[in-house]
Amino acid sequence: MNTALSIAILFTGACLQGLTGFGYSLFSLPLLAFLMPVSSAVPMLCLTSIFLNLIVFLKARKSLDLKRILPLLVSGVVALPAGIWLLKTADESALKIIIGVIVTLSSIIYLSGFRVVVRREKLVMIPVGFLSGLLNGATTFSGPPVILFFANQKVARHQFRASLAAYFLLLNIISVPAFIAGGLLTGETALNTLYLFPAVVLGVLLGIKLADAVSDERFRFLALIALGVLGIFSIVSGL
Repeated sequence: MNTALSIAILFTGACLQGLTGFGYSLFSLPLLAFLMPVSSAVPMLCLTSIFLNLIVFLKARKSLDLKRILPLLVSGVVALPAGIWLLKTADESALKIIIGVIVTLSSIIYLSGFRVVVRREKLVMIPVGFLSGLLNGATTFSGPPVILFFANQKVARHQFRASLAAYFLLLNIISVPAFIAGGLLTGETALNTLYLFPAVVLGVLLGIKLADAVSDERFRFLALIALGVLGIFSIVSGL
């Protein structure tokens, strides 16, 4: 039953990622936390995210500006070890509450359309990337700081998707040896994750296909409402 539920969760999260360019971990981790320890779910999501973001990136690669994400990537990698340390040492209930708060606040901020004028973009990318890397190591939630920053900068839709996919792809590839060194990603975890890859691939391909047929703004609004509800569930489960 847990395997079937995990497949359904990852399929839906991958579909959301293919459609909007974000949401895989934000959607999946709060639900997976009901089925398994967070310390097991995070490396599993990291592995599957590599292939998921590779597919999205290949679809949108022509719009990528690699120099734009380089400061984010460097500062994100620097923060990874601290995030993994938090994952290993923090209380699981506390992590569920943290996850829920991040998800809920992210959905509220996305929906509010909050904007700040940023003139020195590369300089601001350093703390944004650091926070993203810290969250990636602890929860795989590398997305919220970067998504908020790109949305604030009004990055064009195709460049937005390509930049996010490339950043998530590279950061998760670098995260794998860090998780192995931290003892969180074992051979057994990797083998169990293999059974989930077909659901992730099918989900992201469906999401990419739907992206051309569904109103992006309308779906994003509904998805963010759902994410906020999931965040509240995660907070309640950790209390």
